[in-house]
Amino acid sequence: MKKWLNPFGNQGKTYIQLAADNRKATEEYNEKMLSALSLIGGILLLLPLLAAPFSSTKAGAVPAYLLAASVYFALFFLSRLPVMKKYSLCGLYIVFSVFFMLAIFLSVIHSPGMRATILLGAFCIMPLGFIDRPGRMNLFVVFWFAVHTILAFYLKPQYALDDVINSLCFAILGCFLGNMMVRVRLESYEASRLLTIEKETDVLTGLFNRRKLFETLALLETADAEKPSGILMVDIDYFKSFNDSYGHAAGDRCLSRFGEVLLKFTQNFRLHFYRYGGEEFVAMAYGYSEKELSAIAESLRIAIQSTDVDGHQITISIGAAYCGDEQVLNYEKVIDRADQAVYAAKRTGRNRVCLEQK
Repeated sequence: MKKWLNPFGNQGKTYIQLAADNRKATEEYNEKMLSALSLIGGILLLLPLLAAPFSSTKAGAVPAYLLAASVYFALFFLSRLPVMKKYSLCGLYIVFSVFFMLAIFLSVIHSPGMRATILLGAFCIMPLGFIDRPGRMNLFVVFWFAVHTILAFYLKPQYALDDVINSLCFAILGCFLGNMMVRVRLESYEASRLLTIEKETDVLTGLFNRRKLFETLALLETADAEKPSGILMVDIDYFKSFNDSYGHAAGDRCLSRFGEVLLKFTQNFRLHFYRYGGEEFVAMAYGYSEKELSAIAESLRIAIQSTDVDGHQITISIGAAYCGDEQVLNYEKVIDRADQAVYAAKRTGRNRVCLEQK
Protein backbone atom coordinates (compact mmCIF):
# COMPACT_ATOMS: atom_id res chain seq x y z
CA MET A 1 0.00 0.00 0.00
CA LYS A 2 2.83 2.38 0.92
CA LYS A 3 4.59 1.73 -2.39
CA TRP A 4 1.34 2.40 -4.28
CA LEU A 5 0.90 5.72 -2.55
CA ASN A 6 4.54 6.73 -3.08
CA PRO A 7 5.69 6.23 -6.69
CA PHE A 8 9.24 7.22 -5.65
CA GLY A 9 9.50 4.55 -2.98
CA ASN A 10 11.23 1.97 -5.19
CA GLN A 11 14.76 0.77 -5.74
CA GLY A 12 15.43 3.33 -8.45
CA LYS A 13 16.56 6.89 -7.91
CA THR A 14 14.56 8.99 -5.46
CA TYR A 15 12.94 12.27 -6.43
CA ILE A 16 15.84 14.16 -4.81
CA GLN A 17 18.39 12.31 -6.94
CA LEU A 18 16.42 12.59 -10.17
CA ALA A 19 15.63 16.26 -9.61
CA ALA A 20 19.25 17.08 -8.76
CA ASP A 21 20.61 15.26 -11.82
CA ASN A 22 18.04 16.89 -14.11
CA ARG A 23 17.71 20.28 -12.47
CA LYS A 24 18.14 22.28 -15.67
CA ALA A 25 15.49 20.30 -17.58
CA THR A 26 13.08 20.55 -14.63
CA GLU A 27 13.57 24.31 -14.31
CA GLU A 28 13.05 24.81 -18.04
CA TYR A 29 9.83 22.79 -17.89
CA ASN A 30 8.52 24.82 -14.95
CA GLU A 31 9.45 28.07 -16.70
CA LYS A 32 7.45 27.07 -19.77
CA MET A 33 4.52 25.93 -17.66
CA LEU A 34 4.43 29.19 -15.71
CA SER A 35 4.38 31.21 -18.90
CA ALA A 36 1.74 29.01 -20.54
CA LEU A 37 -0.56 28.57 -17.54
CA SER A 38 -0.53 32.24 -16.55
CA LEU A 39 -1.34 33.36 -20.11
CA ILE A 40 -3.98 30.69 -20.75
CA GLY A 41 -5.46 31.23 -17.29
CA GLY A 42 -5.72 34.98 -17.82
CA ILE A 43 -7.47 34.52 -21.18
CA LEU A 44 -9.86 31.86 -19.90
CA LEU A 45 -10.86 34.02 -16.92
CA LEU A 46 -11.86 36.78 -19.30
CA LEU A 47 -14.29 34.50 -21.15
CA PRO A 48 -16.93 34.38 -18.36
CA LEU A 49 -17.04 38.19 -18.53
CA LEU A 50 -18.57 37.91 -21.99
CA ALA A 51 -21.57 36.19 -20.43
CA ALA A 52 -21.92 38.78 -17.63
CA PRO A 53 -24.40 41.03 -19.55
CA PHE A 54 -26.69 38.03 -20.08
CA SER A 55 -26.35 36.33 -16.68
CA SER A 56 -27.15 37.78 -13.28
CA THR A 57 -25.02 35.12 -11.57
CA LYS A 58 -21.95 35.94 -13.64
CA ALA A 59 -22.34 39.67 -13.06
CA GLY A 60 -21.77 39.26 -9.33
CA ALA A 61 -18.46 37.48 -9.91
CA VAL A 62 -17.02 40.01 -12.37
CA PRO A 63 -14.64 41.66 -9.84
CA ALA A 64 -13.25 38.27 -8.81
CA TYR A 65 -12.69 37.20 -12.42
CA LEU A 66 -11.03 40.54 -13.27
CA LEU A 67 -8.76 40.39 -10.24
CA ALA A 68 -7.67 36.81 -10.94
CA ALA A 69 -7.11 37.57 -14.65
CA SER A 70 -5.03 40.63 -13.73
CA VAL A 71 -2.82 38.54 -11.44
CA TYR A 72 -2.35 35.94 -14.18
CA PHE A 73 -1.38 38.47 -16.82
CA ALA A 74 1.01 40.14 -14.37
CA LEU A 75 2.63 36.75 -13.67
CA PHE A 76 2.88 36.10 -17.40
CA PHE A 77 4.81 39.31 -18.06
CA LEU A 78 6.97 38.81 -14.97
CA SER A 79 7.82 35.29 -16.12
CA ARG A 80 9.32 36.75 -19.29
CA LEU A 81 11.97 38.62 -17.29
CA PRO A 82 15.31 36.77 -17.06
CA VAL A 83 15.71 37.71 -13.40
CA MET A 84 12.45 35.92 -12.56
CA LYS A 85 13.44 32.58 -14.10
CA LYS A 86 14.70 31.19 -10.80
CA TYR A 87 11.35 31.95 -9.16
CA SER A 88 9.27 29.95 -11.65
CA LEU A 89 8.26 27.31 -9.09
CA CYS A 90 7.09 29.98 -6.67
CA GLY A 91 5.15 31.59 -9.51
CA LEU A 92 3.40 28.31 -10.28
CA TYR A 93 2.26 27.96 -6.67
CA ILE A 94 0.88 31.51 -6.91
CA VAL A 95 -0.94 30.61 -10.13
CA PHE A 96 -2.70 27.68 -8.50
CA SER A 97 -3.28 29.55 -5.23
CA VAL A 98 -5.22 32.17 -7.21
CA PHE A 99 -7.08 29.35 -8.97
CA PHE A 100 -8.04 27.73 -5.65
CA MET A 101 -9.06 31.06 -4.09
CA LEU A 102 -11.30 31.86 -7.04
CA ALA A 103 -12.84 28.37 -6.97
CA ILE A 104 -13.47 28.59 -3.21
CA PHE A 105 -14.95 32.08 -3.59
CA LEU A 106 -17.36 30.84 -6.25
CA SER A 107 -18.23 27.78 -4.16
CA VAL A 108 -18.86 29.20 -0.71
CA ILE A 109 -19.46 32.94 -1.18
CA HIS A 110 -20.76 33.65 -4.65
CA SER A 111 -22.88 30.51 -5.08
CA PRO A 112 -23.44 28.92 -1.65
CA GLY A 113 -26.60 27.29 -2.89
CA MET A 114 -24.72 25.19 -5.46
CA ARG A 115 -22.25 22.36 -5.26
CA ALA A 116 -18.58 23.09 -6.01
CA THR A 117 -17.56 22.42 -9.61
CA ILE A 118 -14.56 24.55 -10.58
CA LEU A 119 -12.83 23.43 -7.39
CA LEU A 120 -12.91 19.83 -8.57
CA GLY A 121 -11.03 20.84 -11.70
CA ALA A 122 -8.43 22.64 -9.57
CA PHE A 123 -7.78 19.46 -7.56
CA CYS A 124 -7.21 17.49 -10.78
CA ILE A 125 -5.19 20.04 -12.77
CA MET A 126 -2.85 21.37 -10.10
CA PRO A 127 -0.88 18.14 -9.41
CA LEU A 128 -0.37 17.70 -13.15
CA GLY A 129 0.69 21.30 -13.76
CA PHE A 130 4.40 21.30 -12.89
CA ILE A 131 7.30 19.41 -11.32
CA ASP A 132 8.08 19.67 -7.62
CA ARG A 133 8.49 17.36 -4.66
CA PRO A 134 5.36 15.18 -4.54
CA GLY A 135 5.10 15.61 -0.78
CA ARG A 136 5.05 19.39 -1.10
CA MET A 137 2.51 19.31 -3.92
CA ASN A 138 0.26 16.97 -1.92
CA LEU A 139 0.45 19.21 1.15
CA PHE A 140 -0.53 22.15 -1.03
CA VAL A 141 -3.65 20.26 -2.13
CA VAL A 142 -4.43 19.22 1.45
CA PHE A 143 -4.20 22.85 2.58
CA TRP A 144 -6.75 24.12 0.07
CA PHE A 145 -8.97 21.12 0.69
CA ALA A 146 -8.98 21.95 4.41
CA VAL A 147 -9.68 25.65 3.72
CA HIS A 148 -12.65 24.85 1.51
CA THR A 149 -14.00 22.19 3.87
CA ILE A 150 -13.97 24.55 6.87
CA LEU A 151 -15.62 27.38 4.91
CA ALA A 152 -18.15 25.02 3.34
CA PHE A 153 -19.39 23.71 6.70
CA TYR A 154 -19.60 27.27 7.97
CA LEU A 155 -21.11 29.08 4.94
CA LYS A 156 -22.97 26.37 2.95
CA PRO A 157 -23.80 23.54 5.38
CA GLN A 158 -26.52 22.13 3.13
CA TYR A 159 -23.98 21.07 0.49
CA ALA A 160 -20.85 20.84 2.64
CA LEU A 161 -20.80 17.05 2.95
CA ASP A 162 -21.34 16.58 -0.80
CA ASP A 163 -18.52 19.01 -1.55
CA VAL A 164 -16.19 17.31 0.92
CA ILE A 165 -16.77 13.87 -0.61
CA ASN A 166 -16.46 15.12 -4.20
CA SER A 167 -13.39 17.25 -3.45
CA LEU A 168 -11.69 14.44 -1.55
CA CYS A 169 -12.17 11.98 -4.40
CA PHE A 170 -10.83 14.40 -7.01
CA ALA A 171 -7.95 15.49 -4.75
CA ILE A 172 -6.80 11.91 -4.17
CA LEU A 173 -7.11 11.08 -7.87
CA GLY A 174 -5.30 14.27 -8.89
CA CYS A 175 -2.45 13.75 -6.42
CA PHE A 176 -1.96 10.13 -7.43
CA LEU A 177 -1.88 10.92 -11.15
CA GLY A 178 0.24 14.01 -10.53
CA ASN A 179 2.83 12.07 -8.52
CA MET A 180 3.02 9.44 -11.24
CA MET A 181 3.46 12.11 -13.92
CA VAL A 182 6.26 13.78 -11.97
CA ARG A 183 8.06 10.44 -11.90
CA VAL A 184 7.45 9.83 -15.61
CA ARG A 185 8.75 13.28 -16.57
CA LEU A 186 11.87 12.98 -14.43
CA GLU A 187 12.64 9.49 -15.71
CA SER A 188 12.25 10.79 -19.26
CA TYR A 189 14.73 13.58 -18.53
CA GLU A 190 17.07 11.06 -16.89
CA ALA A 191 16.97 8.77 -19.93
CA SER A 192 17.73 11.71 -22.22
CA ARG A 193 20.57 12.88 -19.95
CA LEU A 194 22.17 9.44 -19.81
CA LEU A 195 21.87 9.07 -23.58
CA THR A 196 23.59 12.41 -24.05
CA ILE A 197 26.37 11.38 -21.66
CA GLU A 198 26.80 8.10 -23.55
CA LYS A 199 27.08 9.94 -26.85
CA GLU A 200 29.54 12.53 -25.52
CA THR A 201 31.72 10.45 -23.17
CA ASP A 202 34.71 8.24 -23.89
CA VAL A 203 34.10 4.85 -22.28
CA LEU A 204 37.64 4.16 -21.09
CA THR A 205 38.56 7.54 -19.60
CA GLY A 206 35.21 9.06 -18.65
CA LEU A 207 36.24 12.25 -20.46
CA PHE A 208 34.46 13.96 -23.32
CA ASN A 209 35.03 12.20 -26.64
CA ARG A 210 36.12 13.48 -30.05
CA ARG A 211 32.51 13.97 -31.15
CA LYS A 212 31.86 16.28 -28.20
CA LEU A 213 35.05 18.17 -29.01
CA PHE A 214 33.89 19.01 -32.52
CA GLU A 215 30.44 19.96 -31.24
CA THR A 216 32.19 22.35 -28.86
CA LEU A 217 34.34 23.75 -31.66
CA ALA A 218 31.21 24.43 -33.70
CA LEU A 219 29.60 26.13 -30.71
CA LEU A 220 32.64 28.36 -30.27
CA GLU A 221 31.94 29.89 -33.67
CA THR A 222 28.77 31.50 -32.27
CA ALA A 223 29.06 35.05 -30.98
CA ASP A 224 27.71 34.49 -27.45
CA ALA A 225 29.78 31.36 -26.63
CA GLU A 226 32.45 31.64 -23.93
CA LYS A 227 35.84 31.40 -25.62
CA PRO A 228 38.78 29.45 -24.18
CA SER A 229 41.91 31.37 -23.27
CA GLY A 230 44.16 28.49 -24.20
CA ILE A 231 44.33 24.91 -25.43
CA LEU A 232 46.55 22.07 -24.23
CA MET A 233 47.48 19.02 -26.25
CA VAL A 234 48.43 16.12 -23.97
CA ASP A 235 50.19 12.99 -25.19
CA ILE A 236 51.09 9.93 -23.08
CA ASP A 237 54.78 9.17 -23.58
CA TYR A 238 55.71 5.78 -25.05
CA PHE A 239 52.14 4.50 -24.75
CA LYS A 240 52.58 2.08 -27.67
CA SER A 241 55.57 0.53 -25.91
CA PHE A 242 53.51 0.27 -22.70
CA ASN A 243 50.79 -1.59 -24.61
CA ASP A 244 53.30 -3.90 -26.29
CA SER A 245 55.08 -4.66 -23.01
CA TYR A 246 52.12 -5.16 -20.67
CA GLY A 247 49.19 -5.92 -22.98
CA HIS A 248 46.11 -4.06 -24.12
CA ALA A 249 44.22 -4.76 -20.88
CA ALA A 250 46.95 -2.95 -18.96
CA GLY A 251 46.83 -0.18 -21.55
CA ASP A 252 43.10 0.22 -20.98
CA ARG A 253 43.64 0.39 -17.21
CA CYS A 254 46.32 2.99 -17.83
CA LEU A 255 43.90 5.14 -19.84
CA SER A 256 41.21 4.71 -17.21
CA ARG A 257 43.55 5.80 -14.40
CA PHE A 258 44.78 8.66 -16.56
CA GLY A 259 41.20 9.81 -17.09
CA GLU A 260 40.60 9.81 -13.32
CA VAL A 261 43.49 12.20 -12.79
CA LEU A 262 42.28 14.54 -15.52
CA LEU A 263 38.75 14.53 -14.10
CA LYS A 264 40.13 15.57 -10.71
CA PHE A 265 41.81 18.51 -12.40
CA THR A 266 38.47 19.67 -13.76
CA GLN A 267 37.25 20.03 -10.17
CA ASN A 268 39.98 22.54 -9.32
CA PHE A 269 40.58 24.28 -12.64
CA ARG A 270 38.40 25.55 -15.45
CA LEU A 271 39.52 22.83 -17.84
CA HIS A 272 37.48 20.66 -20.19
CA PHE A 273 39.28 17.51 -21.33
CA TYR A 274 38.52 15.59 -24.52
CA ARG A 275 40.01 12.35 -25.78
CA TYR A 276 41.34 13.34 -29.19
CA GLY A 277 42.39 9.87 -30.28
CA GLY A 278 44.49 6.99 -28.96
CA GLU A 279 46.73 8.43 -26.25
CA GLU A 280 46.17 12.07 -27.28
CA PHE A 281 43.95 14.43 -25.31
CA VAL A 282 42.85 18.03 -25.75
CA ALA A 283 42.11 20.40 -22.87
CA MET A 284 40.34 23.73 -23.25
CA ALA A 285 41.20 26.23 -20.53
CA TYR A 286 38.99 29.17 -19.64
CA GLY A 287 39.95 32.45 -18.01
CA TYR A 288 43.70 31.97 -17.57
CA SER A 289 46.68 34.06 -18.57
CA GLU A 290 49.54 32.54 -20.57
CA LYS A 291 51.64 32.21 -17.42
CA GLU A 292 48.79 30.54 -15.52
CA LEU A 293 48.15 28.19 -18.43
CA SER A 294 51.79 27.09 -18.37
CA ALA A 295 51.70 26.59 -14.59
CA ILE A 296 48.55 24.46 -14.80
CA ALA A 297 50.08 22.33 -17.54
CA GLU A 298 53.18 21.80 -15.40
CA SER A 299 51.01 20.80 -12.42
CA LEU A 300 49.24 18.29 -14.63
CA ARG A 301 52.54 16.84 -15.83
CA ILE A 302 53.75 16.39 -12.24
CA ALA A 303 50.45 14.84 -11.14
CA ILE A 304 50.60 12.23 -13.92
CA GLN A 305 54.24 11.45 -13.20
CA SER A 306 53.31 10.83 -9.55
CA THR A 307 50.42 8.51 -10.41
CA ASP A 308 50.80 4.76 -9.93
CA VAL A 309 49.43 2.64 -12.77
CA ASP A 310 49.53 -1.02 -11.75
CA GLY A 311 52.96 -0.47 -10.25
CA HIS A 312 54.22 1.46 -13.28
CA GLN A 313 54.89 5.14 -13.86
CA ILE A 314 53.83 7.03 -16.93
CA THR A 315 54.74 10.49 -18.14
CA ILE A 316 53.18 12.95 -20.55
CA SER A 317 54.25 15.61 -22.99
CA ILE A 318 52.11 18.74 -23.13
CA GLY A 319 51.88 21.38 -25.82
CA ALA A 320 50.22 24.66 -24.87
CA ALA A 321 48.75 27.30 -27.19
CA TYR A 322 47.59 30.57 -25.64
CA CYS A 323 44.85 32.50 -27.46
CA GLY A 324 43.28 34.70 -24.79
CA ASP A 325 44.01 38.01 -26.54
CA GLU A 326 43.24 36.83 -30.06
CA GLN A 327 40.15 37.04 -32.22
CA VAL A 328 39.97 33.37 -33.14
CA LEU A 329 37.63 32.33 -35.93
CA ASN A 330 38.64 28.68 -36.09
CA TYR A 331 39.79 26.96 -32.90
CA GLU A 332 40.92 23.88 -34.84
CA LYS A 333 43.89 25.97 -35.85
CA VAL A 334 44.65 26.62 -32.19
CA ILE A 335 44.54 22.85 -31.58
CA ASP A 336 47.01 22.44 -34.46
CA ARG A 337 49.29 24.99 -32.77
CA ALA A 338 49.12 23.05 -29.50
CA ASP A 339 49.80 19.86 -31.47
CA GLN A 340 52.95 21.38 -32.93
CA ALA A 341 54.01 22.36 -29.41
CA VAL A 342 53.57 18.83 -28.11
CA TYR A 343 55.74 17.52 -30.94
CA ALA A 344 58.38 20.01 -29.87
CA ALA A 345 58.11 18.64 -26.30
CA LYS A 346 58.67 15.12 -27.62
CA ARG A 347 61.68 16.15 -29.70
CA THR A 348 63.31 17.73 -26.67
CA GLY A 349 63.04 14.65 -24.47
CA ARG A 350 59.37 14.15 -23.51
CA ASN A 351 57.89 14.49 -20.00
CA ARG A 352 57.77 18.26 -20.31
CA VAL A 353 55.56 21.23 -21.13
CA CYS A 354 56.27 23.21 -24.27
CA LEU A 355 54.63 26.52 -25.12
CA GLU A 356 54.06 27.27 -28.79
CA GLN A 357 56.73 29.38 -30.41
CA LYS A 358 55.17 32.54 -31.80
